[in-house]
Amino acid sequence: MSSLTILLHPSPFLFTNPSNSKTTIFTLHNRPRILIPQASFSTSPNSPLWTISEIVKAVNGRIIRWGPPGTICTDTRTLEPGQWFLPLVGQNFDAHNFITPELATKGCVGVIGNWVCEDWNNGFVKVEDDTVSSLKSLGFYARNRFTGCLIGLTGSVGKTTTKTMIALALKSVGNVYYSPGNWNNEIGVALSLIGMPRDVGFGVLEMGMSKKGEILELSRMCRPNVRVILNVSAAHLENFANLEEVSMAKGEILREAMPGDVCVLNGDDPLVMSLPVSAGVKKVVFGRKLGCDIRLVSSEIKHGGRSIQVVLEAFNEMVKFVISCPGLHLAINACAAAAVATALGVPLALAGKSLSRFTPVHRRSELEVAENGITIINDVYNANPASTQAAIDLLRNMDCKGKRVAILGDMLELGPMEINFHELMLQSCCDAHFDVIALVGTRFIRAAESFDCAREIKVVCTTDARQMAPKIINFLNSGDVILVKGSCHIGMEVIVDALKSIHFGVPRGPAEDAFFSLVL
Repeated sequence: MSSLTILLHPSPFLFTNPSNSKTTIFTLHNRPRILIPQASFSTSPNSPLWTISEIVKAVNGRIIRWGPPGTICTDTRTLEPGQWFLPLVGQNFDAHNFITPELATKGCVGVIGNWVCEDWNNGFVKVEDDTVSSLKSLGFYARNRFTGCLIGLTGSVGKTTTKTMIALALKSVGNVYYSPGNWNNEIGVALSLIGMPRDVGFGVLEMGMSKKGEILELSRMCRPNVRVILNVSAAHLENFANLEEVSMAKGEILREAMPGDVCVLNGDDPLVMSLPVSAGVKKVVFGRKLGCDIRLVSSEIKHGGRSIQVVLEAFNEMVKFVISCPGLHLAINACAAAAVATALGVPLALAGKSLSRFTPVHRRSELEVAENGITIINDVYNANPASTQAAIDLLRNMDCKGKRVAILGDMLELGPMEINFHELMLQSCCDAHFDVIALVGTRFIRAAESFDCAREIKVVCTTDARQMAPKIINFLNSGDVILVKGSCHIGMEVIVDALKSIHFGVPRGPAEDAFFSLVL
């Protein structure tokens, strides 16, 4: 029987340590030989140190007082010894006011700002621009000195999860940096670039937007080698007339792609596929449809809804793997991540093996079993109709010994059709025959006023998340599965904390009463 020999050869992207490049050979049975790119990377996991000369050059500043090399921080609460502090200024705050001698005792080695207090004796680089502009200038400078491959992705839903999956799939061939949390606006992207180690082979950044022009600005800062659009759906409609306008705004990530760049597009989304791609840019399509370069052949619920089995196909190869997380929506995210990884030379089988190790991002379909026996689907980071529908489907498909309970908070920035979208979510909950539907926020309450759920479904409403737990506690018991989902500004995390503190059958003591008074 013949064997497949996969020879890894130097990548077309430039890396910082080519002298240590290695050749790796994979052998599989009954397959021809193919070549895929490979690069070698140093193992330093640390964020880059910035010299004062680099800082001055990046921000066009002036050295008032010298300071040692260090990393850069914009939050005094998280500042660590050896960091420079860049005080951001907004409409209602000026972080320059936190520059005090006490900040030096925390280990701050210098300030990049417009002014400092009179008794500040550590390093100081004075900038004439506003400090947000200086932060972005540092981001541009960091991108210019990065010689690895940068992947930028956007989409209405799934950005943070897919970013994490892409990083996981690429770790099989080199060191990867990806932006923390959901740092996807102009400040978050700039901070991500500033904190990116110079010697990693891959950087993975997400880009978000709420209005036209924002993705273009972020793309100009990041200049991705690989540009990914996951989907277009109802989100941030407050600033757009329709989904076509949302699609055009997301498509800004493709506008200045250069010959040799790669764009990765969702073949199942007509709005994504209608976006123009520049000549010379390689186009990779993922999705369920026949003809996609990376095809999601099937996705199946396993282990009582607590994991999913995914089958992907590409290049006449097929891989099957299990992700030990709930939610069928993860399958298309994994397909997108595999599309990026294979475009950069990772064998499909190796990408699948890596993706099988995925664990949920905090507060995104995160499964938690409390000591009281309640299973909580913690999905409180944010919400729009597509992500809320995915969460409802997740709850519906999960095995449950007790009641299925959906606690939903308002979805924000949906424009004139916002009540209609909330009604659709209510209809989905009723169609799923959940035992209890709890609604937080004025939009869901308005939607519920004209909605008639089945009599056996209990509906609980509050305008504020802090009021919900005392109202719903009598409907709950050990063995229930509870979804908590809502836009981040609704503050649904307090409900998750309160649910964990419940002790069924035991009267609350003074300590628990104090907790509920603080949390709720």
